[in-house]
Amino acid sequence: MPETLKHSSFGTGLTLLLKAVLIAFAVFQIVMSFMGMLEPLIQRGIFLGTALGSVFFIGALEKRAKGVPAAIWVGDLLLAGLGYLVCYHIAASSGRLSNFMVELTTIDLAFGLIALALVLEAARRTIGWFLPLLAIAGLGYYYFGHTLMSGAWQPPRVSFLTFIETYYTSTETIFGYMTDMGTRVIAIFIIFGALLLSTGATEVFIKLASLIAGQRHGGQAKVCTVSSALFGTVTGSAVANVMAMGPVTIPTMRRAGYSGSYAAAVEAVSSAGGQIMPPVMGAGAFIMAEILNVPYSDVMVAAIIPAILYFTVLWFSVGMRARRLGITPVRPEDLPRWRELAEPFEALPMYLPVGALILLLSMDYTPTLAGAVAVLTLLATLVVLRTLRCLMDEGPGGLLSCWRTLLAQVIEGLWQGGKAIAMIAVLLACAAIVVKVLTATGAGVKVSSLILSFSDGNLVLVLILTAILAILLGMDVPTTASYILASAIAAPILTRLGVEPLNAHLFVFYFAIMSAITPPVCASVFAAASIAGENFWRVAGHAVVMAIALYLIPFLFIFRTGVLMEGGVVNILYDTIITGCAVIAITGASAGFLAGRIGWGVRLALYVGGGMLFYPALWLDAAGVALLVVCATLSWRSEQTATRGLAAGQVGRGETG
Repeated sequence: MPETLKHSSFGTGLTLLLKAVLIAFAVFQIVMSFMGMLEPLIQRGIFLGTALGSVFFIGALEKRAKGVPAAIWVGDLLLAGLGYLVCYHIAASSGRLSNFMVELTTIDLAFGLIALALVLEAARRTIGWFLPLLAIAGLGYYYFGHTLMSGAWQPPRVSFLTFIETYYTSTETIFGYMTDMGTRVIAIFIIFGALLLSTGATEVFIKLASLIAGQRHGGQAKVCTVSSALFGTVTGSAVANVMAMGPVTIPTMRRAGYSGSYAAAVEAVSSAGGQIMPPVMGAGAFIMAEILNVPYSDVMVAAIIPAILYFTVLWFSVGMRARRLGITPVRPEDLPRWRELAEPFEALPMYLPVGALILLLSMDYTPTLAGAVAVLTLLATLVVLRTLRCLMDEGPGGLLSCWRTLLAQVIEGLWQGGKAIAMIAVLLACAAIVVKVLTATGAGVKVSSLILSFSDGNLVLVLILTAILAILLGMDVPTTASYILASAIAAPILTRLGVEPLNAHLFVFYFAIMSAITPPVCASVFAAASIAGENFWRVAGHAVVMAIALYLIPFLFIFRTGVLMEGGVVNILYDTIITGCAVIAITGASAGFLAGRIGWGVRLALYVGGGMLFYPALWLDAAGVALLVVCATLSWRSEQTATRGLAAGQVGRGETG
């Protein structure tokens, strides 16, 4: 929310009311995570209703703070009231609507149309035009298509009553499984992340990242890479990562000697990768587990090596650029001390909740319970440690002030968490509209058949088309929506060609993540460029070059399945080592540096060698590794020769002087 709203309107009754609603919303999600969900239409009606109404409520207060005429922002308040009403109506009518013989009333039909319109408008305000326009086109095709079209693409005839039943008064669409995932799983992790950040986890992340990466070449950029990976484990959002870490990391990289556009690109690409970093990945990962009907821990474990590969590419890329530009590591005296990360009052409130979360997820407890326990562990740890510290430093007299500060931080976390949940809820509802069109009309199957026919069943071509589809669908929409839409169309094709379902969905999910850094519409790049004050296209160009190897990693999910922890230990280690060599070769070729500066001949050889390592054949593996070793040796010798020549020149100038 803009600073103008925070300062000029925070004290108004309307703002306090909105805060109360969203804080209560967050508390409700925590309580339900422990107690179990209510009846589906009740739980989902409350969830979507609070989110839908609050999006318009937030819009009204933002417009009021900007001095917009009252007639406009009051109109938003009316829309907010309608948003609450049409969804709470579903919750209140749950018993009646669950009856198989129910007859919808005129109010049901009217509210159904209003609810759809509000979801589309709320999504437009939240994520832009692309997905709502797609949903509008889909709704038109679903309802009018039978009359207006003929032939293979003609959808079945539907009545207005069926239309409202499908999209509003049942658990099929806007109150369907996506909204269920939002209220049952995604919300608790959003709240956990917001509470961690509001109580000081960001500083701990940056200190830990500085100690891990600071003293290496490109340390300033590597700190950004590591901190974004850690931060991504909490937020699972590329843009949230950029907005939280960018104001700190981008200026730091600039001071070290990186250009502003390159620094912004590092932040954007690192933040996008946070969505595939276990234990808390992007919201799409939880939806993936639901679609595949597998424990979330299966998805989390499969993503470990891909996440390591992703950040390995960035690690080497920024390190190679630093060596090429002569950027020195962070000075030891400028780094934090390890003991600061072992300081219990600051570090334990981050370590214990995250540790509890990882433990419960690895033991196959539900993500809902694991997230709720992590939240409770965080709050309990903060209360105990802050109380002890206050007693040690100030005595009993300071307890009231200490608790008041902690309460303010917790309230801020719940407030921010409630706002974030509202945004993701309307996104899920809008995406559900499009997915329902694909399934109810058979359009998804028809598009899949077109792709399969065009590729003539060639797996590599299908993979390329799937990657393009996921990136295109990710234009101007978050990763979650891109993954949902692309997986509905492309994942069935891959499974028909013999790809395991988890591998197919991870392939789609990964490319949905890459849409955040792929021009022309790439949200995380735009956010980073705005923070850095740099030209968008220059930042996007750096991001794409940096990510060349990243675009190839998902193909490993299909051809080297060991990287998804499939097969025996030997197979997993072998595939990981070979693919590590592949991405290092391609990263070095893109950066123009390996063990030293390299020319275009060696760079092309590295691209060839890296490409050989992506396909599982022993002779290709041997040839690719050999080519990488030869190129590394040549680049090292070239660098040594250049260094000796420079040293000799300096000595010669000294003697002449």
